[in-house]
Amino acid sequence: MARSRIGFMSLTMVSLIAGVGAMAQESPPRQAPPSSAPKPEQEVTVEIQVPNSLTEALLVEIATLKMQLSDTRAQLAQTRLDCDSAQRELAELRQFVADHQRFGNDFQQYQAVKEAALKDAKARESAAARERRAMEKSQRDSERAAARSAADARNAESNRMGRYKRMGFTPLGLDVFTGKMAFYYNTKEEGGTGALVDYNTIIGRYLQPGFPGQTVIDYSKMTISGSVLNASDTVRNLGVAITFFDESGNQVGHETVEIKNARPDVPYPFTSKIDMALNRAFDSSSTYVLYADEVE
Repeated sequence: MARSRIGFMSLTMVSLIAGVGAMAQESPPRQAPPSSAPKPEQEVTVEIQVPNSLTEALLVEIATLKMQLSDTRAQLAQTRLDCDSAQRELAELRQFVADHQRFGNDFQQYQAVKEAALKDAKARESAAARERRAMEKSQRDSERAAARSAADARNAESNRMGRYKRMGFTPLGLDVFTGKMAFYYNTKEEGGTGALVDYNTIIGRYLQPGFPGQTVIDYSKMTISGSVLNASDTVRNLGVAITFFDESGNQVGHETVEIKNARPDVPYPFTSKIDMALNRAFDSSSTYVLYADEVE
């Protein structure tokens, strides 16, 4: 059916073009108008290309349908615009009728009430906007104040830490600091028997007798000395543990420093002698807070 229709259209177009050509050939030539007559309008010749094949006829039909579809879409868009405008006008008319039934026939009174309602709505909207802006400003001020307070707290903490650091204290946590510590190993004499007396030829007498031997370091005994500081604002009982390790990470000694009723910002010195389970110097140490209890 589609091929027959296309073939019929092609034959119709060919017949139409042939008829136009025949009419053009049969029409007599025009005579030249006299010089006094107005000049004839310029003739426009329109050439219609006849499709040579079924494909060209289909292309012509597709182009025609596309033009029609474009026109239909434009008409549909215009119709939608007209429909929206009509809907708005209808809503306004319905509102007018409702207001008319509510406020009566007095149009001036209707207008006054309408304007008063609009002013009241605008006033409420303005008040809500002012309240919203005031709330936003208050929130921004609160956020700036909180940020400023946090920055001040950070600066104060940094200054406090810097002051303790300049004083030689190291933070352990829980507002407990320790000062620099010193470590000392005892010495002992090993080897040698009998007394040894030296004669000083310059002063002409014998010196104090001594015993020959060798002085060695006793790594089994060590003395430590340091200080502990309470950096909080209250009086507390402090307990600080100091542990010592060898190169393999084994604990070889420890000491617990306890300070009762430590007042704020007061360094408390200590000196302790401890036994070490090592025949050489320790490799590392660790200091940490056991407790920091506030005194009631």
